[in-house]
Amino acid sequence: MSNQHSPIIGIVTCSKNLGGYSIQAVNESYIDAVEQFSGTPILLPSAAGIGHLNEFLDMCDGFLFTGSHSNVEPSRYNAAHDESYLDRARDELALNLIRASVDANKPCFGICRGFQEMNVALGGTLEPCVHEAGYNDHRENPTEDMSEKYSASHSVIVQEKGIFASWLSDSKEFDNNDCLVEVNSLHNQGIKHLASNLSIEAKAFDGLVEAFSLPDHKYFIGVQWHPEWNPIHNSFSQLLFKKFIMAASNNN
Repeated sequence: MSNQHSPIIGIVTCSKNLGGYSIQAVNESYIDAVEQFSGTPILLPSAAGIGHLNEFLDMCDGFLFTGSHSNVEPSRYNAAHDESYLDRARDELALNLIRASVDANKPCFGICRGFQEMNVALGGTLEPCVHEAGYNDHRENPTEDMSEKYSASHSVIVQEKGIFASWLSDSKEFDNNDCLVEVNSLHNQGIKHLASNLSIEAKAFDGLVEAFSLPDHKYFIGVQWHPEWNPIHNSFSQLLFKKFIMAASNNN
């Protein structure tokens, strides 16, 4: 197991095709963010399936479930199949690893697709196109300028008496009465029905759930936005990663 100062954070990879080759991939921004906040990132290949699930659980102090352009397969939450970009290998490993981590009280942090995986793993469902379901259009800006693409897109309302509200009230970086956080939320899918054991931490102004937690868990946080993008320049992103790495550091 890792020591107190550098917890091992497992990051589930995506299965992709590149030039005819089957590869395992993850955006480096997630790896960089873990390292910036004193974690040791290791990649868990989704191609390995669940045969090594127990070894992954023993090896890692926490798990980061990243964003991706792929979608959780609708059959995983009893919805009709669609032709969107899927990653069944990642579904298989991530969903089982999330459930096992809940049972083992291992810290989990889900971002974008990872946020959606957490909800599905615990029994929730997804809306395939939130802009067609009465919500605003949350899809990413098509610009090739990544700094513009991942800039703040809207605010979320932090829910009273939640974990986020407690963090904000304790942090000197925020006004004690501040309940709004600017986020870079860019996605097509979103929460339709929240898993019954999850608690809402933040919503967009259109009512869409943008963050949740699992009560009484060491750290089980999911956010629809992208705090891994330049987190050292965003106070709330720093809180998310610092709290995650701290929880993983205390996992021994």
